[in-house]
Amino acid sequence: MNRNRRRLIAWIATAASSMMLVIGLQFVNLSPASSVTTLNVYAAVSLTNALNAIKTQYQNANPGVNVVYTFGASGTLLSQIQAGAPADIFISAATSQIDVLQNSTPSKLVVGSRKNIVKNRLVLIAPTTPPVNAGSAALTSFNGLTNANITGIAIGDYTGTPPVVPAGNYAKQVLTSRGIFTTLSPKLYRAANVRAVLTAVENKTLVVGGVTKTISAGAVYKTDAAISNKVRVVQTALTTESDSIVYPLGILTKTKVLTTAQSFSNYLSSSTAQNIFKNTYGFILP
Repeated sequence: MNRNRRRLIAWIATAASSMMLVIGLQFVNLSPASSVTTLNVYAAVSLTNALNAIKTQYQNANPGVNVVYTFGASGTLLSQIQAGAPADIFISAATSQIDVLQNSTPSKLVVGSRKNIVKNRLVLIAPTTPPVNAGSAALTSFNGLTNANITGIAIGDYTGTPPVVPAGNYAKQVLTSRGIFTTLSPKLYRAANVRAVLTAVENKTLVVGGVTKTISAGAVYKTDAAISNKVRVVQTALTTESDSIVYPLGILTKTKVLTTAQSFSNYLSSSTAQNIFKNTYGFILP
């Protein structure tokens, strides 16, 4: 009896332990903990539509990554990054903003990470939604901006070193190369970024210093004009009239997700992303 009793107790103890183990397993490691990596990308606002489309494709292929964009004027983004903003990648609409980071001592860009993603062209646009004033309707070229019936021209803020809005600086270069920048200066109204220029031309107004100005035309990228049905392209600037319009990318040395940043950078140069840039949104391949 004692031996049988001991066997019974041992059996019960073993069964109880097994049951506790089974119950415990229901709560431990049934599903692996989900780990999502956040990638912060600071990018020129003119890339908004294309990068959002690319983000969808990239995240579908890389479900463990959450790409978070901050869009704005390249000069404004540079200032934010210099002030400590948590950027992992910076994509500017001109070389000068990236140069500042690369040429810092020590450099703020990961060695070998800088590359050009796409290129663009600068265009002069005019509104098309009624009512369109006579000046806008008759405009056929950048030189036509000197006509008296063109009362206001929206342009990206070209001030600062490097310039706040690259598109504004490119526009200034085009107008200077044509010898009309000084003449036009009194009716050039500066906007915070190139998309604000597009909106100003669409609405035919821009608030400057609390005062509403009438806008007859503006200078934006070809890709910006392409997304609007409220403007027409008056003329495309020659490539020789300004610096080459390129979008350089750099990975910041302070990133804590270097492998992910390199993965996304590589993806932007892939055929999938480049096709979106070129075929869907009209960018020029580098």
